[in-house]
Amino acid sequence: MKKLILVLLVFLLGCTSEFTDDQLLGKWTAVEWMDITNDKIIDIPVDFSFDNEGRYVANNGNATEKGKYWISGDNLFTIEDGKAEKKVKIAKLQNDSLLFRMNRAGTIEEILLVKEN
Repeated sequence: MKKLILVLLVFLLGCTSEFTDDQLLGKWTAVEWMDITNDKIIDIPVDFSFDNEGRYVANNGNATEKGKYWISGDNLFTIEDGKAEKKVKIAKLQNDSLLFRMNRAGTIEEILLVKEN
């Protein structure tokens, strides 16, 4: 019985989110976007806004994406309106900084964003 309780406890702790949707609320602006695989800087302006109704807006260059979002574990999931689900890893999320790590067609990229006041 003790082993069962221990296994359940480990399972439940493993399912908890490291980050919460509330931590994302607000507007975030990219200060650095790196192609880690090829050691290149990507020079495209990017910003994200997350609201408390689970909706987001992302702007990169001349494209805008809108849809719903949620966090599970250390991943941010988004579904652009009328499109398929996407997932990016949240490498860091603090009050004023956010680091996304993503795999785009085999290329590892990181975007560092800061929160606007």
